[in-house]
Amino acid sequence: MANNSSVFKVTSIIALLLLFGTKLFAQSYNFTNYNLKDGLPQSQVMAIYQAKDRTLWLGTFGGVSNFDGKNFTSYSKAEGLNSNSINSIVESDEGQMFFGTEAGINTLNKGKIATLYTGGSVSHLNKDKKGIVWGLTKGKLFTIEKGKLIFHSIANKSITALNKSGDAELYASVYEDGIYKLDGRKWTLFQRLPEEIKHYPLKKVLFDKAVKNKIYLLTYRNNVFVLEKGKVKPFFEGAQTESYYSIEQDGRGNIWIGSDKGAFMVNKNGSIIKFNEENGLSDNQVDAIFNDAENNIWVSCFSDGIFKYEGDAYIRYHKYKGQDLTYPISGLAADNLDHLWIGTFNKGVFKYNGNDVENISHPAFKDKKIFFVYADKAKNIWISVSANGVWKYNGKTFQQILKPERLDNSSIVEDEAGGIWINGPATATYLKDGKTEKVTGFDGYSSCVYPLSKDSVLLGTSTGVSLIKNKKVDKSFKVSMLTGTFVLGIVKHGDYLLFATLGDGLVSWNLKNKAVKRYAVTDGLNSNDIYSIAIDNKNNLWVGTGRGINKLKFNPKSKQYEVFKDQPLIVECNQNAIINYKNNILVGTITGLIQCKTSPSSKNKQSPFIHIQEVTVFDRNDRTKDVSVDLNKNRDQFHKLDYSQNHLSISFKGVFLTNPSDVLYRYKLVGVDNEFSKPVPNTEIEYSTIRPGRYTFQVYAIANGEKSNIEQFSFTIIPPFYDTIWFKATAILIIIFLIWLIFYFIFKTRERKKHQLERIKIKEQEKIRKQTAEDFHDDIGNKLTRINVLSEMLDKKVNADEKEQKELVRLIKENAGLLYTGTKDILWALDPQSDNLFEILIHIKNFGIDLFQNTGIDFQMEGILPKYRKLQLSMEFNRNLTLIFKETLNNILKHANAKKVVVMVMASENQTITILTSDDGDGFDLGAVQIGRGLNNIKTRCKRIKSTFQISSSRGKGTTSTISTKIPVTN
Repeated sequence: MANNSSVFKVTSIIALLLLFGTKLFAQSYNFTNYNLKDGLPQSQVMAIYQAKDRTLWLGTFGGVSNFDGKNFTSYSKAEGLNSNSINSIVESDEGQMFFGTEAGINTLNKGKIATLYTGGSVSHLNKDKKGIVWGLTKGKLFTIEKGKLIFHSIANKSITALNKSGDAELYASVYEDGIYKLDGRKWTLFQRLPEEIKHYPLKKVLFDKAVKNKIYLLTYRNNVFVLEKGKVKPFFEGAQTESYYSIEQDGRGNIWIGSDKGAFMVNKNGSIIKFNEENGLSDNQVDAIFNDAENNIWVSCFSDGIFKYEGDAYIRYHKYKGQDLTYPISGLAADNLDHLWIGTFNKGVFKYNGNDVENISHPAFKDKKIFFVYADKAKNIWISVSANGVWKYNGKTFQQILKPERLDNSSIVEDEAGGIWINGPATATYLKDGKTEKVTGFDGYSSCVYPLSKDSVLLGTSTGVSLIKNKKVDKSFKVSMLTGTFVLGIVKHGDYLLFATLGDGLVSWNLKNKAVKRYAVTDGLNSNDIYSIAIDNKNNLWVGTGRGINKLKFNPKSKQYEVFKDQPLIVECNQNAIINYKNNILVGTITGLIQCKTSPSSKNKQSPFIHIQEVTVFDRNDRTKDVSVDLNKNRDQFHKLDYSQNHLSISFKGVFLTNPSDVLYRYKLVGVDNEFSKPVPNTEIEYSTIRPGRYTFQVYAIANGEKSNIEQFSFTIIPPFYDTIWFKATAILIIIFLIWLIFYFIFKTRERKKHQLERIKIKEQEKIRKQTAEDFHDDIGNKLTRINVLSEMLDKKVNADEKEQKELVRLIKENAGLLYTGTKDILWALDPQSDNLFEILIHIKNFGIDLFQNTGIDFQMEGILPKYRKLQLSMEFNRNLTLIFKETLNNILKHANAKKVVVMVMASENQTITILTSDDGDGFDLGAVQIGRGLNNIKTRCKRIKSTFQISSSRGKGTTSTISTKIPVTN
């Protein structure tokens, strides 16, 4: 795992002009070094390439390595490379890596190395707009198509370089000819080489990012040229430089050149800054320079890996003309001549006058521990020396102001009245007009002092803040948030007093509304140990902490301080060793002096880049079915997973090469989470027992106050068949059907039982009817027959002249006969065999025949079919239908004076029977005749059996009555 801390190489002396017109002693630029200790496989990095996922691929003499800002993942011959010497690297559109080596071409796909070509050294791998990979081997140009090399020729000459322009166009440098541009599949001449450089083999062609058709030409031993509008001229020639290895342009337009004498940055204004082993790099040979997507410049040194240039926001100063200044700095002040006074913890006091650095040789300071260096309003310099009291320098001489005491004085300030407050751990001393006053009685040990008003000062102590008013300690004064806090420094900024604390961050106190707020690491500070505070000319706040320097700006809208995230320098600062000097902030640290650039960088804020590395799907039932999802295919599509594959592990990586330690992540699973998670450092998340459904996992990285792209992975967990909507709907329907079926069977069973009971009742009734009929026939019939016989006997015994007796006997005999006839009807109705339509019709027919016999009326009944036996009817229906026809036929006999009566039975398909009764009698006028009781009885009985009755008649044309009934069939 890479060491995330920056390793800054600071060595020997060079004399350079400082930026912004401030000239100080020797300076060391800030580079972050990554080498063998961090995981780089070999020190010499010869090729640098940035993949689509923003990680760097580094080609070395020990193989190839992928670097994400924190970790190195390396491959060598042990993993399958045909050579450990890597010349060139490119990535295909499908995410496959191609490595040009000294022995050919290797590919890397899904962690596996394969050999594509073994015909010799391969360099300058590049990709055109169509995604085709091009390269050079032995001066020949080739493409890689379908896993094979296809060679191409340009003017039958040797190709020395193959480079891309800013708009991704591909260009080839042809020796002793010119620069050719790829146009589709053809190479066309873009620029003929002028005669003065025609014979120089070009190592690299660089197209200016801002100026169109401005081209920089890098030769190996013949300097660097610029070609513009067909004319060429020298661009750079390094003193004593023998070899040029690389050229690059950064985001600000500066041109970087790598050589055997170091790296040179040629500014747009023409000034040159040289970087080598003396001011930031490990040695002078710079093999490769690369500008990444975040506009970081990477420099490869021959002896110690790669270096990331951190810009000029911070510059270290350590030596001047042999004078070592890498000491812990304890105090900084500027006198009336703007000379810089520097106090150290072990080497006394230094003074820089703009040309020379002088170690003050006064015996009071020589090699002594200095506690503070301070300039009052008159620019007199005050110095506190360990065991040697407090001294004052008025521009000419040194004067001891306070004699040494048991405890040394550690801080000093001048109040509004011109008095000087000097305090030690237990006392505060006030000096004015030659008089000295001491104040004691405050809590804790004093570490700093600040003038609050004309009559008041604040003491920062080990237990908080104490107020001294009119030279007395005010015990009633308290700032609650600072109670028990070690206060190291105090400064006023607008309406706020700011307190630097040990371990409790930066505390602001609003002097108007007394609101207090704490700022700590969670707000962006490098450390909660704040040692020094200063304000620059643009009203920005600078704090020196235990882990570097932070810049803060007050936001008037939110009324809070915001911490800048601009590549903070990791170094331990010292208490009160800070000064705004010549429009720059100088900070004293434990390793020397650092200048902070107060003007904001023109470099735009860069965002991190994130990608989902791997999605592993675990099967809850069968571990052999665990799979990894290929995100290179259909990344934006929903991946289908089985319902048992509901445990997912998703790993992701945010790449932010500018400041990799700042990267945090926020994620959510759409369909489960409503909001993104809180920022976390985790790069892997697991979801288990996910319900079937559609989901989208989203994640983004945050760093440097900026948010990355949102990367997402969508998937669908297919439910089991028993959990699908159609199955649930079918199951519900089946359940409903089963419930209905159960109730149906229950009702049917009940109905069957009911029918069985009814059938039993009917059978019982039939038995009773039959038994009744038999009993009635045997009993009543016999008795009526006997009455009839006895009447006959009586009639014979009565004399003929006894007419009354004879009439009575006749009436008895007639009534007995009528009763017998009625008894026959009752017996017929009681007999169950009569309960069908055929028997009813036969019974009516017989009744009609008997009724009209010997009356002179012809009676006919037609349409009685044998099939009517199957139409079983109820006794109630039988009885009413029989009585209806008895009434009808009797009415015809009594009133119609008919000669013929016809009854016609007709059946329709829907079990409806229509019976027409017609006669050729006198007829009658329906409108004039009052309906009698007989017709009313007929209508009433028709309603009982749910039948319709209609009658039509006219005078002299007879009468027709129609009964239509739907036969109620019974079982």
